[in-house]
Amino acid sequence: MSANTANGFVCRSYRIAGFASSRRTCAAMIWLLTCVLTMTNGYGIEFRDREAVMWRCEEWVLENTSWPGNPYDVAAEVTFAHSSTGARRKTPMFYVGENRWKFRFTGTRNGAWTFSTSSSDPELAGHTGSVMVRPRANANVKGFLTHVGNKYAIMLEDVDDLEGYVYQVFMNQQDYEQQHEHPTRILGHPTRAKLIPTYWNNTRENGFDIYFFAVFYSWFRMGALGISDFSGSADPELDQPDPALFDTLELAIKHAHERGGRTHIWAWGDNDRKQTPNHLGDGFRGKRHRRLIHYIAARLGPLPGWSMNFGFDTVEMPNAEADTAWWADEMNHTMGWPHILTSRGWEDASFAANSYAGFGGNPYDLETTDKGPADYQEIRRHMETHKRKPSVYEERHTYNRWKCWPGSVSDPDRLNETGCRRLIWWETMAGGMGGFFGHFSERFNRYGPFRPNGPCGYHPNSLKRAFCTHRDFWKNGRLRLGMVPENDRVRDAEGYCLVGTDRKHFVFFVEDVDSVTVDLSGMASSQRCVAVDAKSDYEEIDRGNLAAGVHTLDLGMTSDWILAVGNFSTESRSTD
Repeated sequence: MSANTANGFVCRSYRIAGFASSRRTCAAMIWLLTCVLTMTNGYGIEFRDREAVMWRCEEWVLENTSWPGNPYDVAAEVTFAHSSTGARRKTPMFYVGENRWKFRFTGTRNGAWTFSTSSSDPELAGHTGSVMVRPRANANVKGFLTHVGNKYAIMLEDVDDLEGYVYQVFMNQQDYEQQHEHPTRILGHPTRAKLIPTYWNNTRENGFDIYFFAVFYSWFRMGALGISDFSGSADPELDQPDPALFDTLELAIKHAHERGGRTHIWAWGDNDRKQTPNHLGDGFRGKRHRRLIHYIAARLGPLPGWSMNFGFDTVEMPNAEADTAWWADEMNHTMGWPHILTSRGWEDASFAANSYAGFGGNPYDLETTDKGPADYQEIRRHMETHKRKPSVYEERHTYNRWKCWPGSVSDPDRLNETGCRRLIWWETMAGGMGGFFGHFSERFNRYGPFRPNGPCGYHPNSLKRAFCTHRDFWKNGRLRLGMVPENDRVRDAEGYCLVGTDRKHFVFFVEDVDSVTVDLSGMASSQRCVAVDAKSDYEEIDRGNLAAGVHTLDLGMTSDWILAVGNFSTESRSTD
């Protein structure tokens, strides 16, 4: 047994040699390995029973010397079955070089699971084993992201134990995600995996728990942005994925997940820059594209902690909605575990979330007003339009973006410090709209259009502090899955209110006030109230217990304020 984490493997790995010789040779080898294996029919091997922990991925390795053709095309899959409920998870094997195939599993229910392998290749078929999944050991490590209605939800103790989740992505394209050949672009070279902890710490310092990676043509060779980085659409490098890319990406996913965070991935770029699979020699749905989808699903599918968008400016692609929906269907059909997949601008049942484009005037299904959203009202309208699944503004609302945009923009201050701070609160107070923040590059960027020494730049410390306060306020499920907006509960101020279905949980956000009147009529019982200054370091100011009715609270100074009324502890989740 070996951990393999130093090589970028996320899961615990167990290796077993393939059996390509006679049954007599197999028996001899089994006799030597009786502490690990027992003989079954044909090539089939019964793996030693294993113990696992909820939300920790397990991994097995098989050797196979008889494969024909391209090893990435060898079809083999594993079916896991939960003994007490019959729940099943089916996952493909994937090739890792040196005649080795791997398969992975993450438990979604506690208790015993059994598995068996199947393949047209006899060396990969007929293997069996069992896994006993124990409760998670670390409360900060959570499961797969899903949704309840239009709210994001995350799995806690098992697949059925859900908590509301605030989905906000951070991108630092000044560093770590630089699109051009810059030495800090993590996916630019295998040696840069050492920057992952720094990027994660930077994400946390800026107030977020989800960081961003754009892959593009690095799927085939690390650092490649588009088909132009290859000799042509028939380049043999395009016949297989780059294992180094997957090693680094898996390390990033694991690093965030073990710390209670997540990773958001853009699979491709845009068509005009030749960053989409349209430009592969056999096209979007060709053999190369299908091979890559299968490989992504097999390697990443069992791993908790990530979501994926197809790419950006997809309207440039021919058949954009149909093709990206096909991509999501292929991923979902192959992965075996749930992940949020999106395609910016398209409303389709194949996507687990509605991803909005943000420039206006394009023939998308989902689009904000020009350079939008314009205000809270627009965000709430989008949330109320789509109640069956969550939504996300996947147009990056980066700091001062419209001040450094090369063309004329109405209201260029929309994403200044105040605009960014209020936008992230509006998105959550509208019921849980997902968002995308961070900063673009001031340095030379191959694709522009941001001018050097422009006003985009890094977040000022005051904005970092405000984003951290937003994150810390909502952590651990404060956005209840049953909460709905009831803004008429705010009196004599610009503000918003979310109310739980049990009428025991209220959250208010009010702007530019030193006092506020709130209506707690209908509240089930007296509840504790805390106030938080949205511009300051996170601190809960105890305002005592409030009874049902109307209350005017003196907040002491003018700022944007948050009030939380009710018991928001984990133990009270079941009441809402």
